[in-house]
Amino acid sequence: MSIKNSKGVNWSKGVNRSNGVNWSDGVNGSDGVNGSYGVNWSYGVNWSDRVNGSYGVNWSYGVNWSKGVNESDGVNGSYGVNGSYGILNCYGVDKALFLADKERTYSIFGIKVTKERFNEVWNILFKKLNGWYPKFNNAFELYMKVGNDWTKVDASKICPTLKKWDEPYEAWKDMPKGAIEYIKSLPEFNAEMFKRITGIDVGKNDEVEIIVDGKKIVISRKSAIALGLVKE
Repeated sequence: MSIKNSKGVNWSKGVNRSNGVNWSDGVNGSDGVNGSYGVNWSYGVNWSDRVNGSYGVNWSYGVNWSKGVNESDGVNGSYGVNGSYGILNCYGVDKALFLADKERTYSIFGIKVTKERFNEVWNILFKKLNGWYPKFNNAFELYMKVGNDWTKVDASKICPTLKKWDEPYEAWKDMPKGAIEYIKSLPEFNAEMFKRITGIDVGKNDEVEIIVDGKKIVISRKSAIALGLVKE
């Protein structure tokens, strides 16, 4: 999940099976902090009342069978709800009053896609990543050492793994090249957004300089390959 202004999982609440999330609340399709990578400053259930069958709930009241809920009241059967009141059977809700039956939406680089397209890209991407994820701290390593049980993790041992905590792009610099190339090949790809999220600049690799009649011109790498001017 590539989310604007987000890197790893930092300052997040109710996040599950998610990568590359920072300073986010109410993340859709998430249960507590479970099966997640690079988790920092996150909270499971805190300061909550009348909570039943819920995961990753913070400062919430009257919440029933909901997941990824933050600062919300009267929420039932809903996912990814933040700063809202009177929500029923909804996905991905932020700052809403009285809302029902909001369907889940899927996107890649901010472009709305079908569920089938999202799942296709998700599955291929994670095969390309081959277990890699952006490491902001050692929380997930500690989690695996205690049998994948967050309740057994000694929080006092969690510490940053970045060389400089104020340089989050360090966590992304070793992203597998195969995964980057696959991301670049997506028709939804946005080089500027990818750079903002990861710090990885791939825009320059999409253009090459060639000499025509003694003059240098710049064309796309794809065109240069098609013309046989450079190798793929």
